[in-house]
Amino acid sequence: MGRANLNRAPISGTARAAVKPMTMLVTADGRWLSEGDAELAAVLGDVDADYDAAGFAIRNLGFIRFQTVGDSLVEIELHPASVELPALLAVQQQLLSVRAKLFRIKYLEMSWKSEITSSAEGAVARLSALCTPAFIPIASQKYVVEPQDYSSLLSNEQSRLRLMAQK
Repeated sequence: MGRANLNRAPISGTARAAVKPMTMLVTADGRWLSEGDAELAAVLGDVDADYDAAGFAIRNLGFIRFQTVGDSLVEIELHPASVELPALLAVQQQLLSVRAKLFRIKYLEMSWKSEITSSAEGAVARLSALCTPAFIPIASQKYVVEPQDYSSLLSNEQSRLRLMAQK
């Protein structure tokens, strides 16, 4: 029995045309940068990066990757714990202006997770939910720091802090 011929007929010119994704990064302060742009290297302060600079910026600096694939798909990649409000608002505003049919949100928790939604409004709502802090500490007056005169600690024989002030 002979081997099957895996070489197939060439694809016609119209079917072969691939859709090239457009990838942008949104900085923590809401500015848009091209992923391969020299301005990204300047923002990171590393002109000759030998690592994934965009990935580093997303994981650690609050950047958001916004990628469109044709008119049908938008991919958003972020680390919700480090995203700042200006970046989130810039991405949400852009989401509402695109005509895509699918929206993929890739986000980092303990590991990378991915979700797909079919509406821009759903993607905006999910991004808001992801970037809202799970725990907001209550402002408390339990520990209050008040400046005091150092000499008052040394002269007060009853102060519990006198021995520490003497050292």
